[in-house]
Parts: sequence; structure tokens; C-alpha cells
Amino acid sequence: MTEHALLQSDWPALRSVYFSATLCSLGFFMINFMIPIIVYSIMGGTPTQVALVFSMLTLGSAVFSPIAGRFARRGRRRASIFIGASVRALTYAGIAFSIIIGSVDLLIINSLLWGLGAAFYVVGMDAEISERVLPDNRSEAFGRRQAANGRGSILGGFVGFTIIMMGDNQIASVVLVLLVFAASNILGGTIVIADRRPQEPVLAPAPESSFLGAVEMGIVTLIMAAALDTFISALLAPFVELYILSVFTSDIVQVGLVYLPAGLISAVLGGTMGRIADHSNKVAIVSIAVFMGAVSTLGLVFIPQLMGAPYDLWAVAALFAFSNATSTMAFTVMSSVFGTAYQGRASKGFGLYEGAMGFSRFSAPIVGGFLWENVSPATPFVLVGLSGFLLIPLYATGMRKYEHLAAERAALAVSTQDI
Repeated sequence: MTEHALLQSDWPALRSVYFSATLCSLGFFMINFMIPIIVYSIMGGTPTQVALVFSMLTLGSAVFSPIAGRFARRGRRRASIFIGASVRALTYAGIAFSIIIGSVDLLIINSLLWGLGAAFYVVGMDAEISERVLPDNRSEAFGRRQAANGRGSILGGFVGFTIIMMGDNQIASVVLVLLVFAASNILGGTIVIADRRPQEPVLAPAPESSFLGAVEMGIVTLIMAAALDTFISALLAPFVELYILSVFTSDIVQVGLVYLPAGLISAVLGGTMGRIADHSNKVAIVSIAVFMGAVSTLGLVFIPQLMGAPYDLWAVAALFAFSNATSTMAFTVMSSVFGTAYQGRASKGFGLYEGAMGFSRFSAPIVGGFLWENVSPATPFVLVGLSGFLLIPLYATGMRKYEHLAAERAALAVSTQDI
């Protein structure tokens, strides 16, 4: 293992990375919000096909994240970001062509390629952020990345909605939005690769010890918890908007506004929430996030029975906002854990982590689509909400085990330096 010789976090080196994150997340509005509606309502796709679109997005990430982890080693992290942004730009254009010719199958193939780009982009960015900051600042650093993503999502939603609502031809408007997001990805990747920065200094490799393997063993429980959590959450990924449209309102603008408070919280307070997470009880943060995720999911099922319009949508927006705030903090905690556990080789750690999460995201939407189509639209939401509570003890056990082993490794490192 190599230890960083950084005396302070290199925040200036991350400015272009965060700016790139904002530009490249403009399209999240289209991928996460509009594509399920387009496939289901405009292209006539089935719930299973909607699920396949999301599954292919994540299958590409699952398959290529470990490869990206090997590629994005010291000296090639920014190149990985550039490659990922460029591939995603091409796939936005490919998705636009799929919609023009009305081919759901071609859109599914483009979704797989989008996942490839996402693998190189996310792994390269996470590794670059992790290696540029001190361990005590890592949650804040990832919080700033979440804030950049939040700003991009809000701006992309505004641009997308404006173009689509003002256009006379719905298909042409959607295609134009996709091409705008393709251009923003090219620009985002170019900004990072053009900002050449010297590599962070590192010390000579520390003496081998069994604690490195022990810490890696310690995060296995966390990986299992995160993979199960991701699987449970991804059951719903393609269907939340469709469920709100079928149960709460048929107005797509109102559905978009439901997400606005959550997006604003991430965009404005992401860095602050990460900074708080750096100095707070990590077990409590992750546990609260899982609890809020389960409550907000069950809320989608029971709120319509408890209150009418417009209070039902207000309640959903409030739940989404609280859930987003806690999940943002939990994300910064988990990213900090992996960055610290694989310090000096963060690309490997994040590649393995994203690969594991990707396979969960790949399989879950297919199961969710089957339940939606063959049982009832509410079934995946009830299943996810109830299952979420089971994850709290698993996360707590994994986090405590990791912190204990990491503390032992730190003590060994200090004693080795004193000899």
C-alpha cells in the first residue's frame, strides 16, 4: 500500500472535475426521468422493456467498472473521465436516433453503451477525488461532487422541460434535448483532460502487513449491505415516475416538481452535508438514510389513502427531500470509506465497488418489471419499503467492523513509523 504525502487537500485540482460533473449530469433528467415515460407512453414499450433499458444502463457499468478501475490508475484518472464522458455523448446521440426510428431494442443497446461510459467516468472521477484530498476531507469532497451533480440535474431538468414544453413536435423536442446533453458531455470531458495537473505526491510503499487484507475483509460486509440495498432500491428505479403519474397526477410537470426540493438540497448543501459527515457518527448516518429510504418508499403506497390532492404530492416531495438529504450523506460516508480503504489505489477499490453495485442494478429492475406487470404496480414499492428496514443492522455491523479494523491498521502504521 502507498500512503499519501499530501499536506493538505488539493481543492484547486478538483475545480475542473466538479465543473465537469455539473455539465455531464445535465442529462440525468433525461435518463432517470424522461426515458421511462418516453419508452412506456410514446414508444409503446412494456414495463419489462422499461426495466430492460435501466438494466442495460447498469449492466454496462457492472461489466466495465472493474476494467475502468485497472485503467484509471495513477496518471490516467482524468483520461478515464474523458473517455467516459465521450462515450456517453455518443450514446445520447444514439438514444436520439432510437427514438426517431421508434426502436426500443436499439435504445436498449444504447443504454448498455451508456453504462460503459458511466463506468469509466464515475470510477475515474471517484478515484481522482479520493486521491486529491486528505482522509478527513473525503466525505466533504464527495459531498461537493453530489452538489455538482445536483446543480446539473436541476439545470438539465429546466432546460429539458423548457425545450419539450415549448416545442410543437414532441419527438423533435426530445431529440434536441438529447443532442444538447451530448454536447455538454463532450465539453465536460474536454475540460477535465485539458486541465493538466501534477500527480499528487506519495511516499514509498509501507511495509506489508496483514491489516490491509483485514480491512479489505472488513468492508466485505459493507459491500454486501450496499449491494443488497442497491438491489432493493433498483427494483423501483424505472417505475417511480410511472407510479406517480398513474396514482397521484397525470401532469408530468407536477411530477418533476416533486423532485425539485430534493435536487435543491443536494445542489446547495451537498458539500456541507459531506463536511458534517466527516465529523459525525457514520453508523448513525447510514442507518438513518436506510430508514428514510424505506419510509419514503412506503409513503408512495399509503399517502394517497391518507390525504388528497395537492397535499399528497407535497407529502411525497417532503419525504423525497428528507430521504435525499440522508442518502447524500450516506453516499459521502461510503465513498470516503472506500477511498480510505484503498488509499493509493482508489481506482481499483471504486472499480470493484461500482461493479458489485452494477450487477445489483442490472437484475433488480427486471424483477421490478415482472412484479409490476404480473402482480400489481404497488407490489415493488411495498416489498422495497419493508425490506429496507432489514438493512440497518447489516450496515451497522459492517461499518463498526470496518472502523475497528481501520483503527488497528492506523495504530500499526504509527508504531511502524516510530521504530
